[in-house]
Amino acid sequence: PALSKLSKLGVQGHMGVLFGVVNQIVLALVALGLTAVIVWGYRMWWQRRPTRDDRRALAGRAPERGAWRRLPLPVLVLGIPAVIALGWALPLLGVTLAGFLV
Repeated sequence: PALSKLSKLGVQGHMGVLFGVVNQIVLALVALGLTAVIVWGYRMWWQRRPTRDDRRALAGRAPERGAWRRLPLPVLVLGIPAVIALGWALPLLGVTLAGFLV
């Protein structure tokens, strides 16, 4: 019974029924934000893409391979366990995060 109630609440919240108009406004803002992030991501990629004469836009170069190894020790001590925990909790995200190490 408890899991079915939680499942029902999750579906209602996802559909915008749970808190009425406020929930629908929040969902619309989240959708607009996600759309903006996707559009900006493609825009940044377009600015940094290689051209035929191998010049790049003024956005700068991509980080060098293995640059994460030169991070300060406190960042590594806090960041690596956080990334491992995220990868364990969300396996599909963990696979893509592991791809960044290659």
